[in-house]
Amino acid sequence: MEKIPKFSKTASSKLQSKINTSIIFNYIREYGPMSRIKISEDLGISPSAVSRVVDKLIREGYIVEAGKVKTKSTKGGKRPTLLEVRKDIGYVVGVDLGKEKLKIAMANFNGEVIDIYKGFRISNDKDIAEKVIDEIKKVLVRYQQQYSNIKSSDLRAICIGIPANIDKESGRIIGAPLYNEWKDLNFKQIISSEFNVPVCAENDVNLSALGEKYYGKGRNYNNLIFVEISNGIGAGIIIDNQLYRGSEGLAGEIGFTIVDTKNLCFKVKNKGFLEEVISIESIRKKVINEIKNGRETIITGITKDDINLIEPRIIFEAAIQGDKLARDVINEIVDYLSVTIINLILAINPQYIVLGGDICTLPGVERLILEPLREKIKNPIPFKLPEIELASLGEDAGILGASYSAIDSLIIEKFPYKIEERISYPK
Repeated sequence: MEKIPKFSKTASSKLQSKINTSIIFNYIREYGPMSRIKISEDLGISPSAVSRVVDKLIREGYIVEAGKVKTKSTKGGKRPTLLEVRKDIGYVVGVDLGKEKLKIAMANFNGEVIDIYKGFRISNDKDIAEKVIDEIKKVLVRYQQQYSNIKSSDLRAICIGIPANIDKESGRIIGAPLYNEWKDLNFKQIISSEFNVPVCAENDVNLSALGEKYYGKGRNYNNLIFVEISNGIGAGIIIDNQLYRGSEGLAGEIGFTIVDTKNLCFKVKNKGFLEEVISIESIRKKVINEIKNGRETIITGITKDDINLIEPRIIFEAAIQGDKLARDVINEIVDYLSVTIINLILAINPQYIVLGGDICTLPGVERLILEPLREKIKNPIPFKLPEIELASLGEDAGILGASYSAIDSLIIEKFPYKIEERISYPK
């Protein structure tokens, strides 16, 4: 059965020491480096109790001292010592299959990404798991040659992000709308047997949500939604600092959202309704269809009348220049996206919404998508609106989330407790 973090306030029972140890370790891991006094003040645990826990974690090799607190004060006195998770316990590998090309990252135990590698173009191929294994092996050899302190035996865990619905117990792919040949593949089982380390397989949008939560601007929020807009559409939902998966692990499949009663007859094939109308590929298809129907546009001049050269980037550039066709297509996307975001806000009441995916790489996306979206959702929402921003990590959100999740899978059994209340951290 899947293990998940337990969120708790400090306890006064016989479990207090174990709970406080877990809470302090996870607090340092997520917000360190920090001093003993800072931990005591933020968590409301006595300085003596914090020192006992920290000393124990140092003896066990989980925490190390990392220099002194920098201060501009001219007064004398001993500066507090900073603490951080020990980096060289081992390393983990994160894999992201959610973009056009495979991405692999290696991170140390402090969550610091050492390197990110971009590999082969992802395709609808039954042999994809074997290709991933070959690529991981190649990358590990490269890392070991590049970093003399890294050995093959130091690999502790792997997490792979997949654009698919995954059975969390077995790791088997239930369905992959963009890659139907992947159905029933079990990356977790195949990769684990090859490398003999724990492997977690997770939906790629969920990992992007974790990446923004722990590495991006989302770290200041308990409740956030990551909305992926690429060739697929999905949402990663974090409620009370926990990834929300739903009863069967399929929460966040907003690509299948129906936004109008006229579309209730829409029949799901590989893609859902929303993916058909607002995905990156749909932007291109709509423009091409309009051009074939005789619509005038500067896009044909840019591509010298070759519709095969039309791509989303060119469409957005044309919209910036005021092209009506490009603007009309993008405005329609904003309308559909606004309805979807409004329903998410009403159902979940998040503090923060992140728009991520390939759409964030397009020119003028803030002016053409984000600003009109913010305007359109104002009136229908009867309470305080969440902040809505573009992903601060760009296309690296998923790979960073995979790295975080790989580490989390290793430490969750020993350190299962985290704080449940929100604490305001400096931005």
